[in-house]
Amino acid sequence: MHMDSGLRFWFPLIRLGLSLVKFDLGNLNEAKVHAEQAAELAETTKEKHFEGMSWIQLGRTIGKMDKSQMDQAEGLIQKGITILDELGVKPWFSMGHLFLAELYTDAGQRLEALESLKKAESMFREMGMDYWLAKTRKVLAEL
Repeated sequence: MHMDSGLRFWFPLIRLGLSLVKFDLGNLNEAKVHAEQAAELAETTKEKHFEGMSWIQLGRTIGKMDKSQMDQAEGLIQKGITILDELGVKPWFSMGHLFLAELYTDAGQRLEALESLKKAESMFREMGMDYWLAKTRKVLAEL
């Protein structure tokens, strides 16, 4: 319905949501397609907050799909984190650090993972985001 109406507003969020679900289901190819579409749409509609999170999700997905693409994945996540930091969107900025830490953990980069996890943990605690705080602590335990 949203597409049929011609409205593009918030459409990136729909694609981003689909990417997150596909990622959690292990359908990484589909997650990547939706994240790419979310980022492109967010750039088109000038919805910077969705753009930042979409870049993070795309980087996260690429990193999970292909360890040899670590540099690209890290760059995309950092791009998203920078956008969200500039906007002051702390919840998503914090999630970006958690996902960056997961990428570093998968790549065996313990110190980098720890640095990002500490940032995420502190902010999640400060904002009372208990669900995400528990996810962060789980990654910390894996280190």
